[in-house]
Amino acid sequence: MTLRIEKLSPYIRVAIDSVLDETWTVEERVIWDYELLYLMEGQLLVTVEDHVYHGTAGDFFFFKPGQRHSIRNVGGTRVRQPHVHFDLYTDTISSEIGVSFKKPEAMTAKERSWMRVNELNSPPYYIPSYFRPRDALPITQSLFELIREFETKPPFYELRMKGALLNILAQMMREQYWGSMTSSDGHMELLAEVRSYIDQNAHRMVKLDELSERFHLSKFYLINLFKTMFQMTPIQYHQHIRIEKAKNMIQYTHLSMQDIADQLGYANIHAFSRAFKSSAGSCPSDYRRGR
Repeated sequence: MTLRIEKLSPYIRVAIDSVLDETWTVEERVIWDYELLYLMEGQLLVTVEDHVYHGTAGDFFFFKPGQRHSIRNVGGTRVRQPHVHFDLYTDTISSEIGVSFKKPEAMTAKERSWMRVNELNSPPYYIPSYFRPRDALPITQSLFELIREFETKPPFYELRMKGALLNILAQMMREQYWGSMTSSDGHMELLAEVRSYIDQNAHRMVKLDELSERFHLSKFYLINLFKTMFQMTPIQYHQHIRIEKAKNMIQYTHLSMQDIADQLGYANIHAFSRAFKSSAGSCPSDYRRGR
């Protein structure tokens, strides 16, 4: 079935910022709707159909109707995972449907009839089960806005929730669309590895010499390839994701600026403040007060 963009009117079933202990797990199940899960803290082992993903903070998981999946905490610490369950279209049974924790064989005939059509499984509207956006901030901002509206329910919250979810969908689809436009490039896989390596090392300083040696590319060639694909150099990208992580930590945690600087591998709080102000336009403490 083709996604009917002009008809989209999402129904938000559940939107929660969950903090769960180290024993938390979701046994294999199939859901009737869609679920977007943002892994904000901790580590998860997620299985979707026959694919296994090791999620770390900053990763997103997208579960679709009818997909077998399970989730397990593997980090030995608490997990923070803001998430939302939703339908793409609001219909007469949307409010009747809950959140499934069942396998298909355990469902009643009525429950099986609740299964939504998976319309986000093929281009140009494909959203993968596991991804890490180049710029997660627009998605996380909309997700937390949606959760606030769901929890507090001020006047006309339904409109704000629909708008926030549509923004999330647009951001996710746009990310995948841009990626597909470059997938035919012979260097895409290598550059994806470079970017993934940088993502995984946002907690420390990464130098161009290190990337050049690890991926067997000259510094000049690496800079040009990376900039062509991602519109910034590898070091600019590394600085960008460190600052984006810092923004999230400033906005959504009570960590001190010193702790944030330490966790992101800055030599001292002054180096962190200079880098943050250069990128965000304000010092970290002003950014926290302004949010």
